Amino acid sequence: MRILVLHAWMKGNLGDVLQLSVLLSALRNLEPAKLDLAGYPARPAPETGEVLQLVDRYLPDTFPWYWSLSPAFAARLTFEPWWRSRRRALFAGYDAIVCAPGPYLADYDRRAPSALSDLTVARELGKPAVLASHSIGPLQPSGLSAVARVTLRVAREASTLQYLRDHGITAVASADLAFLYPYQPPTARPSDRRYRLVFLRSNNLDAGKLRLERGALFEGARPIAAASEDPIVLATSDYRRDERFLTRAARRLGVPLVALCADVVRAYAAARSSAAHHSTTSKAMLVAMIRSGARKKLHVPAGSA
Repeated sequence: MRILVLHAWMKGNLGDVLQLSVLLSALRNLEPAKLDLAGYPARPAPETGEVLQLVDRYLPDTFPWYWSLSPAFAARLTFEPWWRSRRRALFAGYDAIVCAPGPYLADYDRRAPSALSDLTVARELGKPAVLASHSIGPLQPSGLSAVARVTLRVAREASTLQYLRDHGITAVASADLAFLYPYQPPTARPSDRRYRLVFLRSNNLDAGKLRLERGALFEGARPIAAASEDPIVLATSDYRRDERFLTRAARRLGVPLVALCADVVRAYAAARSSAAHHSTTSKAMLVAMIRSGARKKLHVPAGSA
């Protein structure tokens, strides 16, 4: 069996690294003849080293960002035929297509048009296609139609599961695959001091508006973290993207910060038992569906999982 994992985001985000590690480890257990990973950028960040060790080959695979910025008629007449031709040639060398976990299947994400087109191409070629632990929506009817036709959809949070159900599309309920990452309990003695770790992202907040008031964190008048006697430590799982924002925020608030990466943090995998149960179930189903679809050329009706 030859498996291609698509749409990997290889910029070093902690969540992306942990999710991909879990997914690729599960697929590697199938003992495929080939397990390749296609992702962006062409030169993955150093933090993704453990991900690259799990695959036979890494294929630089840039999302055509300009697709979403083009007029609809131009996309249909120019970009889409060109992209579909390239993808048919690529997919022809594999027995199953797996889309890497992520939030990119949404109208507001510039990666969505090409990613949704990939689902359609895989279906047309009769290749099993899997959405492995995704956040999905909102999408136009054409996008929902593409999602409905894949072999298996894994929803990584309740809002995605409900969104798909509201549109008549079935999915497997799951937690984020990162919660299955092998967790090693810390060997150092924990500190007696309690801290509150507050994760902030640069695309959601204005560092210049952050303020602390009686132990509570606000962005202007908007509450971010409730009041507590425990001191705040700012954190991010994507330091490459959030470094400037987080540094400015920490200085403004007078609090420390910490950057979490896969090389030094394993706590993502210390999930609650319910989350771990759902994720384990989803991983087992994902592996079984790929095996069944690739070896038996399983036909799955639209809207079925």
